[in-house]
Amino acid sequence: MTVGLAALAVSSAYATTVQEGGLRVTILAQISPYKLPRTGTAPIAVFLAGHVASTAGGIPPQLKRMDIKVNRHGLLQSQGLPVCPIPRIKTATTEQALARCAPALIGSGRFWAHIVFPDQPPYPTHGRLLIFNGREGDKRLLLAQIATSSPFPTSFVIAFALRKIHQGNYGTELSATLPQALGEWGYVDRIKLNLKRRYRYRGREMSYFNAGCPAPKGTDRAPFPLALATFYFEEHTLSEEVVKACGVRG
Repeated sequence: MTVGLAALAVSSAYATTVQEGGLRVTILAQISPYKLPRTGTAPIAVFLAGHVASTAGGIPPQLKRMDIKVNRHGLLQSQGLPVCPIPRIKTATTEQALARCAPALIGSGRFWAHIVFPDQPPYPTHGRLLIFNGREGDKRLLLAQIATSSPFPTSFVIAFALRKIHQGNYGTELSATLPQALGEWGYVDRIKLNLKRRYRYRGREMSYFNAGCPAPKGTDRAPFPLALATFYFEEHTLSEEVVKACGVRG
């Protein structure tokens, strides 16, 4: 099965920031390679980073939900890729999650957070972030598993539901609601993530992330809206469009 994904690529990273009141969200996105075929698609790798901050200092509000719309050109290809069930990684350590679901791994990175204890200052922590190909019933999912061992072992799974949309430049939407337990546990304020996966299926070389650069004839470069991200907090909703460019290969 294939689903539309961000179509184009850029070799240089660019950060975009949106702010409302005392809340600031910064997003950095990078896709490689920069040059891609004018027709058809080629494998790509995606780097993402995000940072939530309070302009007054201290702990920012907890993120409740996020929606990410991605460019309609391109393919998220999962045919023949193993699926990781949520229960296998829901309470697992990073090592356990990899041992149980490594064939379904499509990305990895790190997260930084603050754990909140009653009547105590927030405690900073960090850990691994793993992304797996998942499914629940007939729904395709991206499963983000975060795990840390400090100050105590804990892990959570955030499930992003994938669905096709037809909204102008966008063809796929990823939506996730953060688990209630995550909000009670602490505040994730920064992530870094690399998404890349190649695999073989029925003798063919496959890639989970694929894209092309459909620039008009006579040009070798095209700007495009890569994604539209919307973040929902308790009292704020922030949206930002990430615009990129790609080059034509050959």
